[in-house]
Amino acid sequence: MKALDVKIPKAPYTIHIDNWNLDLAKDIIQKHCQEEKLYIITNTTVKKLYQKKLRPLFSPNLKAIWITIPDGERYKRLSSCEKIHEELILKKANRSSLILALGGGVVGDIAGFVAATYMRGIAYIQMPTTLLAQVDSSVGGKTGVDLKAGKNLVGAFYQPKAVIVLTRFLKTLPKKEIINGLAEVIKYALIADNHIFYYLDTHYENIFKHDTQTLDKIIHLCLSIKANIVAKDEKENDQRALLNFGHSIGHAIELLKNYKNIKHGEAVAMGMVYASELSSSLGFLAKNDLLAIKLLITKMGLVTAWPSFTKTAYKIALLKDKKAQDENIRFICLTKIGKAHIEDLSLNTILQCLKR
Repeated sequence: MKALDVKIPKAPYTIHIDNWNLDLAKDIIQKHCQEEKLYIITNTTVKKLYQKKLRPLFSPNLKAIWITIPDGERYKRLSSCEKIHEELILKKANRSSLILALGGGVVGDIAGFVAATYMRGIAYIQMPTTLLAQVDSSVGGKTGVDLKAGKNLVGAFYQPKAVIVLTRFLKTLPKKEIINGLAEVIKYALIADNHIFYYLDTHYENIFKHDTQTLDKIIHLCLSIKANIVAKDEKENDQRALLNFGHSIGHAIELLKNYKNIKHGEAVAMGMVYASELSSSLGFLAKNDLLAIKLLITKMGLVTAWPSFTKTAYKIALLKDKKAQDENIRFICLTKIGKAHIEDLSLNTILQCLKR
């Protein structure tokens, strides 16, 4: 099992990456569990697939308490958190209890927010089951839920005690979910490491074949970048904002589609293409790099064209972004493949590429 330390000054923890080492996973859980119950927050799909397979994690001295939510982004709401809070009370969770977030990004965000707010904060561990969560959302302590007004508008920075990444979970993912996660892998390639970009270009077929070596490499590379960034900027005051590349337009697309018939990674891919187009039009990014980005995103099975909502609709959606200040947004632009920077741009400047 590989280990990466996230060196956040007041809340350091370790990311553990392996194929399916349940013995070590059990040791990690027991290290942080102060009582005889482990509260597992998951969704209906993951519970059905893995409840029996994860029995080796438990023993007569550690009882699993399963708390399940429906599967889907539309359930990432305060109402879901309230139901979980009530269930934790009924099942006698206290300040010494430990939550295991078992699932993709939605489960991880909800479980982390519940952990941050239940009895003013209890411990939790992330065990991500999707590629998107394994390369990105399970690390960094961003927790929260969506409102009708916009995505992730209620939440907290609250770090887990550990992150356990087991790549065998990915074998039960539909291809569409692998593609969804690849959008975040491409993000890391574009903002921080062109080696990932070219590695994806030549090894993407191995990812769809669930090749363990390939998956381990891309997950480790992405998490190394994220661990380094969040250790320096836990609460997104500066460099952590780079991790939002493609997300401003991506979140706007999700909102305009009412979170229906679109995956987060699909929206981010469209947002990354848009941000790359804008970077090129502003003179930051070479045309050859822009073309290469579009070709790779297409090769991964992602769509490069953004939906044809009106400029006014996009403007209203962007104004609901957490990074918006009056008519300006901290927007992430590309300098080249592997390097990004932050620009304070007006909404009119951001939306100049909309009709292309």
